[in-house]
Amino acid sequence: MPGATLVVRPAPRPALGVVGHFDAAAEARLARLGPQLADALGHLRYVSYRQAEEDCELLAARLVKRFRREELRRFCFTAIPRGGFIVLGMLAYVLGLEHTQLEPPYPPDTPLVVVDDCALSGYRFGRFMSRQESRRIVFAHLYSHPDLRGTIEAREPRVMGCVAARDLHDRAPAVHGEGYAAWRGRQQARLGDDAGYWSGLPDHLCFPWNEADVTFWNPVAERFERGWSVVSPELCLKNRPPPGMEPIPVQVQPEGPGPLRPSARVLFGEYGGNIVVGNMETKASFSLSGVAADMWRAVVKHGSFKTTVTALSNEYEVGEGTLQADLRDFVEGLLARDLLEQSDASNFPS
Repeated sequence: MPGATLVVRPAPRPALGVVGHFDAAAEARLARLGPQLADALGHLRYVSYRQAEEDCELLAARLVKRFRREELRRFCFTAIPRGGFIVLGMLAYVLGLEHTQLEPPYPPDTPLVVVDDCALSGYRFGRFMSRQESRRIVFAHLYSHPDLRGTIEAREPRVMGCVAARDLHDRAPAVHGEGYAAWRGRQQARLGDDAGYWSGLPDHLCFPWNEADVTFWNPVAERFERGWSVVSPELCLKNRPPPGMEPIPVQVQPEGPGPLRPSARVLFGEYGGNIVVGNMETKASFSLSGVAADMWRAVVKHGSFKTTVTALSNEYEVGEGTLQADLRDFVEGLLARDLLEQSDASNFPS
């Protein structure tokens, strides 16, 4: 959404908003990004480097149990870019792999272990496998749903085994209830050839190097679109902006010293020189420009009627009585719309 700005309100109730001009497709996008963000934050599963190392040891143990260590010494190993390479590096040390097992070319008759950090739908594995000539393939990764692994083994004759360190839980049946089957059918139909092997709602996975992509259906644009990343760049390499890329504009909404301050139900931000104020409960929004925008800024900054009058009188050459009357009308209108609130009525003269 070019030109849009993120607005963060830290208190009293944390909130995130987007300010800009939006067409129907952008409005539909925002209507779905909000729930997607809340779901991702509520079901975030962050896997630290230490946890990933433990998971690699568990994955190695499962591979040894399935194929025996002597057999694994004859296998070749490769990875799905990019997170798979990090997991493969750890796994190589845990299993004690030789350099020759990690370097191409991979003989078609030699079992090839394809490594990744996670598998949500299996789509990337399917694409990767279609480019491999190996006749026997093992898919090894840290996280996936058991049904995905079972489907891959049942549908792909070349796959000798699909092995994961840990299981993911599918929340979709509980979320969709009786409509679960219909939801899965719609997902498969919309994705078509990109459907992969499985559809569900697992936890939102993030590693120090990768945050799993989340998509949602935009009914106006009639396509799947990518959702927001939720983990900060300090905790995930993938979320750091590429060199030369301008950071997304973010405004932190000031709380105001009070007793006259923005309502707890309000989110506001600067856009195009104006102040856009929205009531998150009534969904009403207003654009303040010129003197009205200056009045809003002064009220938020100073927090009392008297100090706001003093501040504005230094900017505008107008009589104090006129300024007081105009500001009173302005504040009363915003109080009536629940855009401003006051904790001390004596602060605002009648």
